[in-house]
Amino acid sequence: MLRRNIALAVLATLTAAGTARAEPLNYNVVNLEASAQRAVSNDLAVATLFVEVNDNDPTRLANKVNRTLGAALKLVKQVPVVKNEGTGYATHPVYNPKTNRAEGWRGRGELRVSSRDFEAFSKLLGQLQQPLEGGQPLQLAGIHYAISDDARGQLENELIEESLKAFRQRADLISRSMAAKGWRTVNLNVNTQALMPPPMLKTMSVRYAAEADATQPPLEGGDSKVTVTVNGSIQVE
Repeated sequence: MLRRNIALAVLATLTAAGTARAEPLNYNVVNLEASAQRAVSNDLAVATLFVEVNDNDPTRLANKVNRTLGAALKLVKQVPVVKNEGTGYATHPVYNPKTNRAEGWRGRGELRVSSRDFEAFSKLLGQLQQPLEGGQPLQLAGIHYAISDDARGQLENELIEESLKAFRQRADLISRSMAAKGWRTVNLNVNTQALMPPPMLKTMSVRYAAEADATQPPLEGGDSKVTVTVNGSIQVE
């Protein structure tokens, strides 16, 4: 009976030791964060234009909208620095307010275009708001600005280096303040964020769009702020 108790005690001791070795050490762990930010000029403009048509026949309505969008796309293709971002089409019934019965249809076609050449882009927007061949003038719903993928990717890489450098500097400061021999990284997260300016909303009537000088909007891209944040944990040794 005594031998069995001794064997069980030795087994329990070995199991506890093995468990202790398997568990990670969680002492002297410090959470910290560092970031780098830079303002950069927006080099991309994206505009949304639309046309709205009323008709009693939905098929005839769709043909009118499609002819206008087709003429607009033909014009866009003539300007290589402008990219077609896609089109959209939607219809809904028009109700008589007195009888509450449908008396026709309204269709809306949209066109989204973008460019990094603001001067050529502004000129094209003016042309799209003039009467188009075989179609109606488009109206400008709004313009918003952004950073192109190439410019943003390059800037984010630079800011990642800066934020990691700031993270290491803070880790060194913490280590010295705690009179430690050094530190090692436990985990690390890198996050990127870009704060864009609000969109410029601009809706024009067909009558206003017919004025040649008024349809070429001045484009000012402004700046966006790109931020890279590094947060994680270190273990001070």
